[in-house]
Amino acid sequence: MRLLSMILIAFSSLSSTFVRAELVVTFLTQEANSGTYTTELIKLALEKTRASHGEYQLIIGPEMPHIRRIAFVQQNSSPNSFTLRAYDEKWHASGNLTYVNFPIDLGALGWRICFVSPQSKEKIKTAKSLDDLRNYSIVQGLGWGDNKILRENGFRVIELDGYQSLFQMVASGRADLFCRGFNELPIEYAARKEMGNLIYDESFLLYYKMPYFLYTNKANALAKQRLEKGLEIAYADGSIMCLWLDKFKGSVEFSNIGRRKIFQLKNSGILNLSTDYEKYVIDPLMLKQDKSATYDQCDGFKTLHP
Repeated sequence: MRLLSMILIAFSSLSSTFVRAELVVTFLTQEANSGTYTTELIKLALEKTRASHGEYQLIIGPEMPHIRRIAFVQQNSSPNSFTLRAYDEKWHASGNLTYVNFPIDLGALGWRICFVSPQSKEKIKTAKSLDDLRNYSIVQGLGWGDNKILRENGFRVIELDGYQSLFQMVASGRADLFCRGFNELPIEYAARKEMGNLIYDESFLLYYKMPYFLYTNKANALAKQRLEKGLEIAYADGSIMCLWLDKFKGSVEFSNIGRRKIFQLKNSGILNLSTDYEKYVIDPLMLKQDKSATYDQCDGFKTLHP
């Protein structure tokens, strides 16, 4: 009887070990510094669910272009791999992709301000309509989620492989515009100030609904569910907004969105997407006007954030 009790205790302990086994999550990004906010957001979600779901390990995968990252996730080359992509129904055609139902950047990447070539800088300030803007070429990364959006709205898009070459294209005048999320451009501009002729437009902004989600293979259902749960908790307690402000408050101020002409584009790729995600989307124009409570609540965030 004593032997049986010892066996049952040992089995119970072993079962507990399996249940509470460390979850390994890999985040695949395009460039080492481009995924900093998303990396910290994933870590925040995992931390919020540590008590309920157990320990975790977050691995930052090797840098790779968008198309390769999607292929990596589709093939489930490494369990629990996630990558950030703009929503498009075509990513679901294979049947083995799914996404964490939370707009990771809170909609920021749909607000686009642009690097502009030296030759076009002054002329483009006079644009009064989308028709005026369609006279200018836009350079984009190969396979980027908004290439289709821009083309459907009548823009001439030049696709290139190689992240750094996109900045060179617009600085050298081989393309008129290179548009970035308003939360991206200030960081990228500061990192490349030494690049000759890299300048940005201050007159207009393109806006389109383009929610970005963390995509993974359907085989990684438990990891997906944990991230969704953690993001819901972190949003409800305000820590996601605090992280967002910590990273992008300066971008809101830098961009002067309220002083820009705003041209809105349509996105046919989200016609069948549930609008549930929109409750998490921020409006930087409203954020700029009514910031006191949100900003004040985040004073202690850096010391509390894991």
